[in-house]
Amino acid sequence: MVTDIHSEDTALIGERQAAARALMARPLLTERTHPAELSLVRSHAEWLTQRFHRVLGYRLTVAEDHARLVKRGPGAPAPLTRPTGAPFTPRTHTYLALTLAVLVEDTGPLGVRELADRVREAAYEAGVDADPARGLGERRAFCAALEFLAGLGALTEEEGRIADHRADALADARLVPHTRVVRAVAAHPPRAADDPDSFLAAASVVDPDGDNQGEIALRRLLAETAVVLREDLPDRQRDRLAAHQWRAAAALGNLLGCDVEVRAEGVALVLPDEADGFPSDDPVGQAALALVRHLSGRLHPGRPVTSVVVPDRELDAALAVFCGADAPERAEWSRTAGPEVPDPDRMRALVLDLLTGLGLLRGAPGAWSLAAAAARYGSETDERVPRIQDNDHDSRTQSARTSGSGQEEDSPDPRRDLDRVASVLQAVANEKVSATSGDPGDDGDG
Repeated sequence: MVTDIHSEDTALIGERQAAARALMARPLLTERTHPAELSLVRSHAEWLTQRFHRVLGYRLTVAEDHARLVKRGPGAPAPLTRPTGAPFTPRTHTYLALTLAVLVEDTGPLGVRELADRVREAAYEAGVDADPARGLGERRAFCAALEFLAGLGALTEEEGRIADHRADALADARLVPHTRVVRAVAAHPPRAADDPDSFLAAASVVDPDGDNQGEIALRRLLAETAVVLREDLPDRQRDRLAAHQWRAAAALGNLLGCDVEVRAEGVALVLPDEADGFPSDDPVGQAALALVRHLSGRLHPGRPVTSVVVPDRELDAALAVFCGADAPERAEWSRTAGPEVPDPDRMRALVLDLLTGLGLLRGAPGAWSLAAAAARYGSETDERVPRIQDNDHDSRTQSARTSGSGQEEDSPDPRRDLDRVASVLQAVANEKVSATSGDPGDDGDG
């Protein structure tokens, strides 16, 4: 039988890129939670380690029972949440940190009540007022931290369940900590000399001084952000994007197997398995999709812009239709065997969180705007949403102000815009020529 070498190479590249995407989506993979993905990462550990370092400046550690991708750069990580979707409270974060401080030492199997005693002792030594046995609220926060670690594969429930202790203080589930995984949970432990401001500043440098570091920061931004709008970038990074966008696209495409959409308003990465994210089939995803389609249709400005203002009344009216108690879709969702349908207020909050996290809806109450990228999901005005009359201006033609502009210009000089466009087109042309010779950062497959 003759083996097709080209097919083998294609399969190998596909496996490497699938492993890279798995790490980008879940920077901590363990054999207990994602055995298939971890096996794939272990098979291509050397290639992945070198490429992540070269393209994004990320450090990858691969061990027998886990793999940890240590990220840096712009973009806040997604907030930690409970299985219900509720975000961690400050108290839950406190218990998570204290539990990690206890479990980084090899404790061996232990009961949840013994762990609670050790957490209380660690809190006392650190001068923190925390005691899991103090009451129901404290115990719930403590158990939420333990369930999060169990979900990561850092803890295993050997006998009983953590939820039993949350309901009954006398219940004593037996836990098995996996020390090496526990030590990998916190990617950037603070140093003794760090204060909160300096710690956060060191973790996110948006616009480095050096060109090489600046280009790596730009690649990180493209890889971690659903849509990167040019108007949101500092001047120096905006110029770097114009000059190096095709080289960045080639490097990220080789690493992640993604396509890149380059438009006048910005750049977006499209991953092969993006359908697993948005739009999703769950009620929140479907309501969010209906909302962006409706807003794209009703607020279409009729001319090229990077974003368009969304009046609060328009947004509230649409949310009432798609998320309200009387929404016809709610009855259909309730009849299916899918996930639980959140109540109207919770649904509204989840839809807004989803769309702002994706960068499709931007701003805050009183200053909402819809990004131009939202139109990629279609524009279908839902006539159930009443039209909102606005006597001050027609929102269909009101574009959002460019964030990089320090002042309004009633009569901008078109020659300056043409000069800017000409310089960008020249940079793009030069970059396309250099891209045909290959990305020097991708030479060699170590």
